[in-house]
Amino acid sequence: MQTIRLIQLWTTIAVLCLAPLFFGSVDQLWVAIWTAALSIATLCGPTAPIGVSQRRVLVTFLLVCGAYALVAVAQVRPDLFARLNDPIWQRANDLLQLDAEPRISSRAEIPSVAIGHFLLVVTSFMSGFFVGASRRDSDLLMAFARYSILFYAIYGLFALVFTPNMVLWAPKLAYHGSLTASFVNHNTAATYIGAGVILWFCSAFLAGQNLQFSSLRVLLLTPSNDQVAFKLILRMAAGLVCFFALLLTGSRGGLICSCLGLLVAIGLMLANRLRPRFWLVIASASLALALVAGWLSQAGRIGSQGLFDDGRWAVYGYCIEAIRERPWLGAGAGTFADLFPSLRSATFSSWGVWDYAHSTILEIAVEMGVPVAALVVLGVASSLFVLARAALAARDRSRSSLAAITGIAVLGYLHSTIDFSLQIPGCLIVFWILLGCWLARATTERAASEKTRPRGLAVVRSESAVEGPPLEPSLRKVSALRK
Repeated sequence: MQTIRLIQLWTTIAVLCLAPLFFGSVDQLWVAIWTAALSIATLCGPTAPIGVSQRRVLVTFLLVCGAYALVAVAQVRPDLFARLNDPIWQRANDLLQLDAEPRISSRAEIPSVAIGHFLLVVTSFMSGFFVGASRRDSDLLMAFARYSILFYAIYGLFALVFTPNMVLWAPKLAYHGSLTASFVNHNTAATYIGAGVILWFCSAFLAGQNLQFSSLRVLLLTPSNDQVAFKLILRMAAGLVCFFALLLTGSRGGLICSCLGLLVAIGLMLANRLRPRFWLVIASASLALALVAGWLSQAGRIGSQGLFDDGRWAVYGYCIEAIRERPWLGAGAGTFADLFPSLRSATFSSWGVWDYAHSTILEIAVEMGVPVAALVVLGVASSLFVLARAALAARDRSRSSLAAITGIAVLGYLHSTIDFSLQIPGCLIVFWILLGCWLARATTERAASEKTRPRGLAVVRSESAVEGPPLEPSLRKVSALRK
């Protein structure tokens, strides 16, 4: 049993670290490899004991995925709902003298790319979820996530200096002068590295909270503070490296969403520690948001080019028109790239092939219909609620990780409304593994906090035991030195 658990853990960690390496794993070969590896990890997962609350989260996720898959299958079934059939089938039969059976989707079968990405989401979430059933394993996974993102950020910085026109060993076809790390698109790189910014700064913030002092003299004379201060410096340095790399991506959306995610994460940690009144939380959040918005409005491409380009707004308009035409079951899973040429007008200014809507939720609504898109939005909101509630209730070191994952979820979800980073396998895998892992931990932490809440002082003592040595012995040493 222990061997199976180790296989599940290290397979998940290996995929988490390696998925971004080969150009973001956009090639179908890598999609197949990571799907196979994560399927093995998922099959080994049921050996991990999970509680009732965790089982509810997992069942809810599988129900959403099941609804998505059911609609995708219904779309390619011939003549399932005659009124919703794509008219392209009748036109093809008339023009080419075919006898093709009409269906809702414009394709006779679900594209392999759509199937591969769907399986990656399911297996990534479930393999991460089973890792999250163990506190030790989830902490180990978190550490590998922090260091692997830092590694890619450092590689991106060196690549930008020494090989600015290359991505790994291939020539860079776009985004010259921007940091892309091992990804092809700088927006995807920004989302990925932005997650590292949140992870490292939250870890540094926790180390700063663990510094014990009531005066400068106590701070300097407390031996336990030396190690904590060293950790604080290293974690701040790692966070600054990731933030510098984020700035060099030149991604407006990535920078904005990363800053908002970090703001949410730090806000949760402060609220957990200080327990402020509700009005104070709202006022502080509003002030911080205003300051961040003021700084971002003058930063890089945001200050010179604004928040959005006209082409993206035009695409969103075309998507809304397509949704109005087929609101219930959509146009077919994975068919956006096929459908968009018929949507774009002669006045559309942007050139090139638009194989993504640059808004994941809009693309889901176009392909799968409004009910499925609404179900996805409901699942997103529920996951944020579970994570934020657990981050506010946590009393040990896990509050840093829970707050960080909540911030990363905000980053990923917000950026997916204006771009397609979560549709790139190298970023998708990391996001869903982390989300699954810490949703499992969140339900565990919530249950544990509810059990220990009536004990009062026992909770406070356990917190100090976990976060560092108590302050009283250190004060006694200071008093002795004074004497």
